[in-house]
Amino acid sequence: MADKLDLLISDYMTGMLQVKINSRELWITRQKNEERIGSSGTSSNLAPQERRMLILEEDTKLQKMKDQQRVLTELLGTVSSEIRTIITLRFKEKKQWWQIGARLYMDERTARRKYENLKELLRDSLWRDLV
Repeated sequence: MADKLDLLISDYMTGMLQVKINSRELWITRQKNEERIGSSGTSSNLAPQERRMLILEEDTKLQKMKDQQRVLTELLGTVSSEIRTIITLRFKEKKQWWQIGARLYMDERTARRKYENLKELLRDSLWRDLV
């Protein structure tokens, strides 16, 4: 059964995490048409660009997704090419563990163990606040 970390890595590898970030930005910065009757409408003294930046910076859900994406990008730059290949085959190409093992000339359990070791590293050091 896939846990939160598996789903996050899958979203990152398939590009769905970027789609979620973009849709969240569009949703929270959409224009709200409020009808102002009379002079009771208060005017904010912010330019639209400043208001947009404040909205984006204050949204914790958006910031969490951006942090997750940044950390995964940095992490995949530091792990071995073998582990990157395992992750790519598993989540981007949707291969099963026996197919990954056959493609990389290793036992299925070895490929799974290398991936599980990576997940433990993430859980122990990086993902306490982000998962």
